Amino acid sequence: FSIGVAGFPEGHISCPDRELDAQYLKMKIDSGANYIITQLFFDNQDYFTYVKRLRNKGITNRVVPGIIPITDYHGILRFCKICGSTMPKSVSNLFAPIADDKEKILKQGIAFCVSQCRDLLEKGAPGIHFYSLNKIEPLKTILSQIKDLL
Repeated sequence: FSIGVAGFPEGHISCPDRELDAQYLKMKIDSGANYIITQLFFDNQDYFTYVKRLRNKGITNRVVPGIIPITDYHGILRFCKICGSTMPKSVSNLFAPIADDKEKILKQGIAFCVSQCRDLLEKGAPGIHFYSLNKIEPLKTILSQIKDLL
């Protein structure tokens, strides 16, 4: 039995700043949480900066990155707006030109997700939590391409 809690690399949408957000997370950890699963993000530097911020607060628990494959560009933009995650310009530049081509979005979404996961795992992330939204097929392909790192 273990307890996982949510963590927010970009800060919680309702919290005024990232330092305060990290203090709230420390309260969760001090209350018995064992590990952290992050909110979705698309810039891996946000994850690594977040882990460093937590380590500076004395939080040594596993921080598992939460990743979502982009399978619907317009949908993910709406989702990000609701949850407070940002879409970096570099990522938007990859997807916006093909936003209405489902086949191209799926192919690019898988490629981006594989690259993102490989980078996270190669640089020390303790695993990956996928937000699948009940879409199994993209994950099968992604997992087949990163299984050597798991």
